[in-house]
Amino acid sequence: MIRTSAGGFRRTAVFLFAAGVLGWAVPSALAINITLDYTLDAMNEDWFGDTPAGAARRAAVDSAAAFLSSIIVNDDWGPVTSLSSTLGLSDIDASSIFDLSGQPLAGTAESDGRGYSYTIPVTNRTSVAANEYVVYVSAFEFDFGTTAHAKAIWRGDDRRNAAGLALAEFNTWGGYVFFDSGNNWHTGSEPGVDPRDDYGEQDPDKTPATDIASDNWDWSTTTDSWKGFQLASIDLTATNRTDLYGTTLHELLHALGASDSNMDAYVGVEFDGSDEFFNGNNLVAAYGGPVPGDGGHFAANVQSPVWGDDEIISEALLDPNSTRGVRKYLTQVDAALLRDLGYQVLAEFDPADFNRDGAVSAADLAVWQSEFGASGAADADGSGLVDGGDLLVWQQRQGPAGASPALAAVPEPTAAALCAGLAIAAAAMLPLRRPGRPQPC
Repeated sequence: MIRTSAGGFRRTAVFLFAAGVLGWAVPSALAINITLDYTLDAMNEDWFGDTPAGAARRAAVDSAAAFLSSIIVNDDWGPVTSLSSTLGLSDIDASSIFDLSGQPLAGTAESDGRGYSYTIPVTNRTSVAANEYVVYVSAFEFDFGTTAHAKAIWRGDDRRNAAGLALAEFNTWGGYVFFDSGNNWHTGSEPGVDPRDDYGEQDPDKTPATDIASDNWDWSTTTDSWKGFQLASIDLTATNRTDLYGTTLHELLHALGASDSNMDAYVGVEFDGSDEFFNGNNLVAAYGGPVPGDGGHFAANVQSPVWGDDEIISEALLDPNSTRGVRKYLTQVDAALLRDLGYQVLAEFDPADFNRDGAVSAADLAVWQSEFGASGAADADGSGLVDGGDLLVWQQRQGPAGASPALAAVPEPTAAALCAGLAIAAAAMLPLRRPGRPQPC
């Protein structure tokens, strides 16, 4: 539960009242909603359950899914009215698990003699809503021969729109992600979905001789490449741990269709001898040419600006490898791959997305309130000061998903209404006086 002072409650209420006076609305986003289903996990290890550790893991996974849901803005996917599918697990250490109904299920011993595979019928849902993409999430201890820390894939051949039926875009009902519960995971939330605001910029030298200590980004002198955000620079407990948030983003790209077969079917593949390249139109535009590939991944050490920022370079999220203690973010080539698969992906955070959660919503108003009169993330109009002009930008950005980051087409408020709204907002910044209690002069 979020607690607030009486004054904070009053300010929030007044903002919403002002929105009503001006005829402003906060519509539901028309976008792909990634729905995470933890039923299989609850039936087994309950790794994401109601313990402090489980809650932290779930928050990391939920945050990654919410970010992608907010920047993928397709709104023409029809419902799946009759769902019939299965989930497939491999390299599981346990010889038996429980299915989605809580019934015991024996595994099939794998040929390497180290682990077990499972085929699990989807029995807990029979349909998927329009613009919904279901991803089952669970955790099991992987067998000792497995080098992967997590696995994911899409499932089914359900087509959700005309382009999907024509095989011009990828879409289906969903997929699944499962994590190795025996791995050493970092579950911290910082630095969040946008590390720039709180932790500064990357070394301006993008090919440095050494990894300087004054920035937060990891440069490998072995591969001469940027790896990602160095978590230990803000949280020493992240040292030698695999970042759960970044890993989830990576696996969700697979669950959303980034696979070997789909590179051929939707993206485009070419070879130069034995070297593979992805040549989708969006990828070529973002990378400046075909992108080195490796099956369902980019080739190791592919570099790209991070999504939403041209000044920070990182290893692509869909790199086949990860570095312990480092958080990788969605990069521009990752977003381009999603576009080549058929997803509509925003190019950056909207200026009115004050809390940097990937969506312009009523939740942003708390940041505007707290930064009013100072500089900060809520300076949407670039004036150097958070003020009523930024509230107006926030109002103008309200509209159907896909209108951002361009201005949504909304009626301009009249001068009188705008003045009234800003006056209400300014009044909301005043401290709340309690009846019958003396106030200091």
